[in-house]
Amino acid sequence: MKKIQRKRPISLDNLRGFDAAARHLSFTQAAADLHLTQSSISRQIANLEFELGLPLFKRKTRALELTLAGQTLAKLVRQQLAVLDTCVEELRGGEQRARVSITTIPSFASLWLIPRLPAFNRIVPEVDLRIDSTEMVVDLQAEGIDVAIRILHQDKAPRSAFLLAQEKFTPALSPLLLQGTNPIRTPADLEKATLLVMEDTLPSSQARNWERWFAAAGLKARHRGARLMFNFIDQTLQAAARGQGVALGISPFLDEFLSRGELVTPFEPRVSSPYGYYLLVNPDSRTLAHVKTFCEWLIACFAKEKV
Repeated sequence: MKKIQRKRPISLDNLRGFDAAARHLSFTQAAADLHLTQSSISRQIANLEFELGLPLFKRKTRALELTLAGQTLAKLVRQQLAVLDTCVEELRGGEQRARVSITTIPSFASLWLIPRLPAFNRIVPEVDLRIDSTEMVVDLQAEGIDVAIRILHQDKAPRSAFLLAQEKFTPALSPLLLQGTNPIRTPADLEKATLLVMEDTLPSSQARNWERWFAAAGLKARHRGARLMFNFIDQTLQAAARGQGVALGISPFLDEFLSRGELVTPFEPRVSSPYGYYLLVNPDSRTLAHVKTFCEWLIACFAKEKV
């Protein structure tokens, strides 16, 4: 899109849609977040880009990427919407409850955090939680968010970050695949099995792959089976739970599937990647009692489930 000079102020109607799309890097997820149709989100973004006279997203085959202008606008819009929402809550009045705002990647939110929130609510019912799931790294202080749970390289994590769990990966499959006409009973059987593959450009994904696991298991033969490609870990694990193939299971995302018996991890080794899941706390919120309570609960959950 060629940059066009615009002089009049932009309308504000499209900013909510843009904020949701920028957070999820998906028009579909943005539409679900705002209870709109995908075409409505697309139209809002197109209108906003027309008013600005420049593109906000790079539209790729299976993904969205913010342009430099989109990154700049997204940061400002998120900050201002957070300020506006806080102001509206204060104007509406009523009893002010303690609340912890948490930002994390969508896969961690859906596969690990959300299933455990009822346990936190039973222990501390007087504290509300707000989950902001996004692939974007947000400035906790600038946007007034209390806690971040992020996947970081162990050599690049800030000193203030607390390591919750080191990422490990190992084959995960439905118990149904352990039996039948072509059972998978040994690591060598995986050479002919259908493999479910995560295909994205995230650095953490490049650090864990089937080739690395095969090498760690001492398997040098070339894989001769089919491969199904996915770009979301939840889709990969759901396909594995349905018996559609063998996924490269990643902890801690595997935990719920294993506890329900939908997946098993019968083979060694469990290979460690250089990435881990880290807790970061906004310095402005660190001393607040309800934030400390949430952080202590989160750390205790990981310590209890560590294998």
